[in-house]
Amino acid sequence: MKKVGLILLIIIGLGVSTQAQTSNAKMHSVFVYNFTKLVSWPSAYQSGNFVIGVLGHSPIVTELENMAATKKAGSQTIVIEKYASVDAIKKCHILIIPQSQSSKIATAIGKIGGNNTLVVSDTEGGTKKGASINFVVVDSKQKFELSETNAKNKGLKVGAELLKLAIIK
Repeated sequence: MKKVGLILLIIIGLGVSTQAQTSNAKMHSVFVYNFTKLVSWPSAYQSGNFVIGVLGHSPIVTELENMAATKKAGSQTIVIEKYASVDAIKKCHILIIPQSQSSKIATAIGKIGGNNTLVVSDTEGGTKKGASINFVVVDSKQKFELSETNAKNKGLKVGAELLKLAIIK
């Protein structure tokens, strides 16, 4: 009987954990969509598809794909690309580096080189490691840190509204 109770607790716990991850991923995808409106890319990036890349496996991919099915970045169709490794990363507008891939931030930033890519991370000290935006939780609320310097170094212009919402790093 104790085993059955323990198994039920584990299953319930996994369900709650999965729900939390999905909820977090959904919230992050909403933030990312708003970044498409509040950051300006150079003119060479303002035609064709708007590419959002995700390094590794993450629940955010499904949420981004759902969002991309109904939304656009200005007049651009949003396309979600999944990169299994740093070597697979291609030119994209936004590169999301989930917490599970946090050890690869510096390598990923090196891979994108001089491309005008907004790097978004989800790890402690993400902006210190080179990300322009890093998701954080402050007082149980989802927020984001922003390094305007890192964004400028990638040739991106951060809108005043985004600066007001961010924790500036």
